[in-house]
Order: sequence, then C-alpha cells, then structure tokens
Amino acid sequence: MAVQLNVNSYVTVETADAFFLNRIDVAAWQDASADQKAQSLITATQMLDDLTWAGTAVSVSQPLAFPRISEYFDPKVGSIVYLNGTKVPDRIIRATLELAYHLLNNDGLLDATGDFKSISVGTIKIEGIQSASKMPLVIKNVIKPLLVNAGASAWWRAN
Repeated sequence: MAVQLNVNSYVTVETADAFFLNRIDVAAWQDASADQKAQSLITATQMLDDLTWAGTAVSVSQPLAFPRISEYFDPKVGSIVYLNGTKVPDRIIRATLELAYHLLNNDGLLDATGDFKSISVGTIKIEGIQSASKMPLVIKNVIKPLLVNAGASAWWRAN
C-alpha cells in the first residue's frame, strides 16, 4: 500500500527519509525497502490514531484523527498552543516518525513473537528479559500534551 499523506499516514516516505538523514542510529530505516518504510509509517499512524486525543476532528469524514481543533499546554514552549484544524501538529509528525522507526527496528513487536521471561543454555540462565514496549517512553512524552487528560487514565476531583 502506498503512503497517502493525511489519508493513511501523517508523514510521507520522502519526509521520513529527510528526517532520518540527520539522526544517529538509523540503520533499520536505511536498510528498509521503500515498501517497509511505507508500511511502518502507515502502521505508526494507525497506532497513534487509536489513542484518545483532546479536542475534535475538523470533519467527521476525515480518515485520520488529525487535524483537530483543540488547545494544549506545551511544556517545551511554556504556553498554550491552539490547534485550529489547519495542519497536523509537529508533535504528531515526530511521533509518527519515531514510532515508524521503532516498529522497523523491533521486528515482531506487534505479534509478540520472541516474548520470553528467561533463557537457559546449560548452566547459564538469564531471567527477567523484557521485550521492547509497543509505545516507547520517548514517543509517549512527545504526544502526552495532546492526549485527553495528558494520557492519564484516572481522574480526580478537587474539593
């Protein structure tokens, strides 16, 4: 499937290639075929779209969650940012890029192949092995301000 900007992906393969030119440790991206890159961008977009975002979509018929109309506090700039529904926020574009790379760099991540708690070879035993997170902390931190309640699953009431 081909990448269609703002239809099935927030980022094109060309934009991603340009982004990863300036980044260290990108062998998985550079070694991937154009189809694999497209698949990772589309999958990353789908994963992000499944989250609960603040605000409302510009149109009920738009295929993706963004663009949206909303506002959020951006800790990087230290002020409120207003989304007027005209473009996809830079935080979403960056999250898509990072998540696409994470998916390419961790083959089998979505189907959980290779999950195990320990491994033994003769008398050597390794325990407590953790597989990679489906949504790494670096990506969670990028998107957190845009999520409903900043991604918190609990609510509280001030008295």
